[in-house]
Order: sequence, then structure tokens, then C-alpha cells
Amino acid sequence: MIYVHSMSRAVQYYPEHAAFVKSGNSITFSALDRRVRAIAGELRDLGFLRGERLAFLLPNGTEYIELIYACSLLGVIAVPINTRYAGPEIDHVLEDASPKGLIRHSSLPKPTTAVEWERVLDEHPFEGTHTQYAFDFYEPDATLVLIYTSGTTGRPKGAALTHSNIFANIHDLHYWLG
Repeated sequence: MIYVHSMSRAVQYYPEHAAFVKSGNSITFSALDRRVRAIAGELRDLGFLRGERLAFLLPNGTEYIELIYACSLLGVIAVPINTRYAGPEIDHVLEDASPKGLIRHSSLPKPTTAVEWERVLDEHPFEGTHTQYAFDFYEPDATLVLIYTSGTTGRPKGAALTHSNIFANIHDLHYWLG
């Protein structure tokens, strides 16, 4: 759902507008859409299916956003892991969430918890040349992201946010920030 209401809309109305500026280079919404669909196609060919979980241990950047959109497109649940977590906290999230895969950056702690599939993104990036995933996932009440959070009460706990939750947050931000 979130892909349909944000990326597809941006491609429809602003295809050649800048979606990102990375290292001084502009990436248009249409180019971003093609890249996200290629990443989604590769994830699908790797066996990621609707409702499965894919963990990210990545710094902020365009790759992170591309992966969130690729998950949204496939109906895969994104499990972002806080980059400030220490090894035992990362392992706890992976044990609790049981993701099928992990995409991480080599500069961040390597977890000891095994997952079925793993990619170190800065060593093996998605090339964006894969067959593009042609479908749009649209299920407002499906979980888009499983965010782990903890306050003063102990270990991180997963909070599931649906596509509708995220869309409502975006709508509210647009209303208040214009």
C-alpha cells in the first residue's frame, strides 16, 4: 500500500523530479522506481515472500530507503535494527524477530545469531539490473515494519506498524509541515 500511495504517485506526477541527491548526483523518481523494482525482483528470486521478515542493519542512506520500498512492494516485513545496538542487542532482535534474511553494513557489529540468508551491502550491493518486479502489494492492514524499541523496562520489544500506520504518519506530517 505505501508503495502505491507514495512512490507510484511520485512517478506518475513527478517522474523527472529529484527523489534523492547522492554524492552530488540526482536520482529521479522514475529511476528510483526502476531501481526499487529491480531490488524487489532480486529479493523475490532469492525466495522472499509476502509476510516474511527481512532485517536491516544499515546506516542512514538511500540504500535503506530503497530496501524499505522494495519490502513494501513485495509485502515483506522490514525489521530495521538500531545501529547503536551492541552485539547482544542485535542478536536479541534477530532471535526474537526470526527474519529470513539480514542485510547489513560491514562497519556495524556482525551478529552471532545465524539467519538463513545474509548480504553485506557495502561489499555486495544490489546492482539494480535484475528483472523488475511488476506487481504492487496493496493490503493496508498488513505489517510493513517491525520496529524494536525499549525504554527503561529492559530488552527491545517488537512493535508492528502496518502500511496504514505509516501512511497515516506521512499524511499527518504532510498536513502539519506542508
